[in-house]
Amino acid sequence: MPEPSIRKHITSRDWYEIREAIRADKYWNFTENIKGIVYAIALSRARTPANGGRYVKAAGVGQVIAGERQRWFCRKYRVLLVDLRSKTVISVLTWSAFKIAIREGKEKMVNLLYSGALPPYINFKTMKRLLRSNFT
Repeated sequence: MPEPSIRKHITSRDWYEIREAIRADKYWNFTENIKGIVYAIALSRARTPANGGRYVKAAGVGQVIAGERQRWFCRKYRVLLVDLRSKTVISVLTWSAFKIAIREGKEKMVNLLYSGALPPYINFKTMKRLLRSNFT
């Protein structure tokens, strides 16, 4: 069986962390205070039609709905920012952007989320630009 394409872009340690998170059906809280929004790893692409978007499977949270803007970026092993109350995808992150968001950008991500300025797709370059911006 061929290896996933994500293996070309990340280290073997990162791949091990992704694989073990999927096996453990793990998800991460957005912040310590906000329990209704979590990060989860996508297990499928958003292909099956749903009311308001497309279904995508995610580790730890099950099946969620990706809106029309987010569904284009849903790929296997990407990280989804999911609202558990409505079971919808808020944003899609790459693994490297997710690590930066967890490590450095918690306050900035909360501000972007509540202001509605969070982009539908965040990669490494976009995350660095969001952290450098003067938006508070």
